[in-house]
Amino acid sequence: MTLSGLGLYRDVTPLDSVRDAELRLQPVQDFGFARELKDCVITADEFAAACHSQPIVFTRGGDGKLFAAAVLALPDGHNVFVDESRQWRDGEYIPAFIRRYPFVPVMGDGKLALGIDRRYPGLSTDDGERLFENGQPTAFMQQVLRFMVEFQSAWERTLGLVKVLDTLGLLEQFQVMARHEQHQQVLGGLLRVSEARFNALKDKDSLRLIRNSGLKLAVAQMLSLAQFEKLDRYATTSSAR
Repeated sequence: MTLSGLGLYRDVTPLDSVRDAELRLQPVQDFGFARELKDCVITADEFAAACHSQPIVFTRGGDGKLFAAAVLALPDGHNVFVDESRQWRDGEYIPAFIRRYPFVPVMGDGKLALGIDRRYPGLSTDDGERLFENGQPTAFMQQVLRFMVEFQSAWERTLGLVKVLDTLGLLEQFQVMARHEQHQQVLGGLLRVSEARFNALKDKDSLRLIRNSGLKLAVAQMLSLAQFEKLDRYATTSSAR
């Protein structure tokens, strides 16, 4: 599994209170930007809500660290949660990674800064929420900054929780096979919580998971795997139109 999430962004540069003094932003109303997204990172804070919509898996990044991801598509398909009218399907969870678009953390002048995708069509100097006023972030921008800080904090906390699951030997490799449009597709390179190993946990290890919220994380991940059937169903429905 290769994480595809950063492909959302096409022209990212840091925001600047002088250069962007007149910049305004309209909220996302068209999710076409996420149509080719096959997966995205997801944080522990989202597991309880996301497990009813998307399969959640663990995989290893290029730096060797384990992280959690929501699967949004079959290997040869597009994001099944974006419908033909380019809207997110009603009632389905929208991961925070997607909700933060068009904003993204970037390095600017040697430090972390808030960047934006300049090709986002909702940017203008005429309509929408102002980002800066009198050289300072507006209330809207302050809300965005809080969201980004909370997301980053949740992401780092999730890395720690997944590492605990791995240290306890709870993760096992698996692959998903789906038949779509007359051919079989295989999604590999995945890890999940082993139900057998989870049930065999020693009391002291179970208590450790309870105390750091890892127990809820493990249960939600196991429950989420039932959503692979939804991916196949949505993909079949889309191709039939």
